[in-house]
Amino acid sequence: MRPILVVSNGHGEDIIGVALGKALAALGYGVEAVPLVGRGLAYQEAGFAVWGPRREMPSGGFALQSPKAIWADLKAGWLSMSLDHYRAVRWVACRALATLVVGDVYALLVGGLLGNSPLFLVQCRSSLRAWGRPYSVTERLLMKRAVRVYPREPEGEAWLRARGVGQAVWLGNPMLDALGEGSLEPSPPYLLLLPGSRQDAYESLPKMLEAARLLGDLGLKPVVAWAGLPLEPLSLSGWRLEATGREEGITHRLCHPDGTTAYLTRGLLKSVLLGAKVALSTSGTAAEQAAGYGVPLVGFPTSGPQYTRAFAEGQKRMLGAALLLVEASPPAIAQGVRRFLLSPELQAQARLDGRAAMGEPGAAQRIALDMHRFLM
Repeated sequence: MRPILVVSNGHGEDIIGVALGKALAALGYGVEAVPLVGRGLAYQEAGFAVWGPRREMPSGGFALQSPKAIWADLKAGWLSMSLDHYRAVRWVACRALATLVVGDVYALLVGGLLGNSPLFLVQCRSSLRAWGRPYSVTERLLMKRAVRVYPREPEGEAWLRARGVGQAVWLGNPMLDALGEGSLEPSPPYLLLLPGSRQDAYESLPKMLEAARLLGDLGLKPVVAWAGLPLEPLSLSGWRLEATGREEGITHRLCHPDGTTAYLTRGLLKSVLLGAKVALSTSGTAAEQAAGYGVPLVGFPTSGPQYTRAFAEGQKRMLGAALLLVEASPPAIAQGVRRFLLSPELQAQARLDGRAAMGEPGAAQRIALDMHRFLM
């Protein structure tokens, strides 16, 4: 069968693309991907064909946040890389059955203009709760090329329909289906560390680990959900990094002379979420997935490129009591964790707000079935 082309622009978007791809594959479709940001490892590990250049840019996909970030990406070869992306999209589209865009206006522009019809859009980034007016006029005009637009929130469906995008339909948030699971040692309870998939992780993980040392009396085992960034740039004063030889599950241990051991994991986020009492976060998608599973979050801003103060405050508006924002120091982070754990009321409200923002699992299957009806 002719494949479905998936165009995505971000690590979280790639993970969602994989969840949708698996649901489509279960219905008998082939899936091929062109990730516009990063290396597309999620698609590769899922066994899908990945096309186009697979490079990391300095901005991590957030070039428009500042002129400095734009200039850094341009110097790193963004223009030539993007031209190669466009060629890859066009090449796959020539033999594809349909195009599925997972991302924001840039991914929609590339997939909508260079992909083929029918065009489907999963808009997993924009949130009315976070930003109030999330979809620009340009994005709404591009949405009209799609036969279906799947917003991340029920409010998004009503907002878009009222502004002329009548093919918008909310079927849930596929973020909650984009989670790996399996056996994991050590056993819970966990203190989950979510440093994110961008360069912020190198700045935030050391602070998280020091906060974990300050929380040693709680009996929570620190587990890092690592998104696959290279470990070589990580600077962890006093910590020893030990490889386990595994590529999934616990891939490394981080050991401190005071006896604290943190476990760095890949690919088993659902298993960690089910055992986590609280999470420290400077992440986007992973934080929202944690909130959807009822795990309260303590976040703090970084110098970027992703988890800036503005981004953190937008995420706070979206997740409500599920996210507590504190200053970026280990003592403040540790105090935030204690606030949650000492208050059953705060924990209960966090679970309510997180699930209200994220919906119920199963959206990937619902979206795939809806697409199937158009393609039959």
